[in-house]
Amino acid sequence: MLLTKTPVAAATVSRHARSFFEPTDDDLDLYRDISVRLKAQPPSSLFRYLQPAGRHLMRLGDEGPGVWAGLLRRVEQRWPGLPSQGSVASDGTRLNSVPERIAYEAIKPIVPRDVALDLEIALDPLQQQRFYSDFAIRYGSRVIHIEIVGACGADRVTRNDWEAHLLAQFDRRLEVYRQQRLTPEIWYLNDLLEPAQLQKRFLALVAQLRLGGRS
Repeated sequence: MLLTKTPVAAATVSRHARSFFEPTDDDLDLYRDISVRLKAQPPSSLFRYLQPAGRHLMRLGDEGPGVWAGLLRRVEQRWPGLPSQGSVASDGTRLNSVPERIAYEAIKPIVPRDVALDLEIALDPLQQQRFYSDFAIRYGSRVIHIEIVGACGADRVTRNDWEAHLLAQFDRRLEVYRQQRLTPEIWYLNDLLEPAQLQKRFLALVAQLRLGGRS
């Protein structure tokens, strides 16, 4: 007898098609790892220096604040104990920007007792229009100023009009330094990804001050 088989309908599996605007698990893990390393939640602009792993996060940031806010909500739900967002440091100090906060979080714990780390001090207090450095390392009467460039990396490549505007502002600040015959230490956006290297650079500046360098 010829037996026939009745075909069984294949089970349909409901699959969620991931939108480009959703962060992947790898995105979220990278964001977590960088936040822990920097002791601050990073801006999307930092992820351009973490290619290829950071490419999607960088592009999510490019889509605008609404898309990036969605990522931050996912991060908060998954890891509520991460370092905070924003420009207020873990010790309560208020900085002008997240890049400045990241630099501050790196160097503040290692400032020697005989050295001061000043924020926003005037390059020339006698000038009517005052210009302020981001940080200043002070040892006695000698000072080294530090500028944090949040617009771009050391290659000075900007990706949008806002970054180009910030870089132009920084160049105007450099002109004020030149007028005052001062040479600041410059830390660019890509430098901020390596807190240990920032600490080494900071301690090298302290050693320079102790040897009588820069005033």
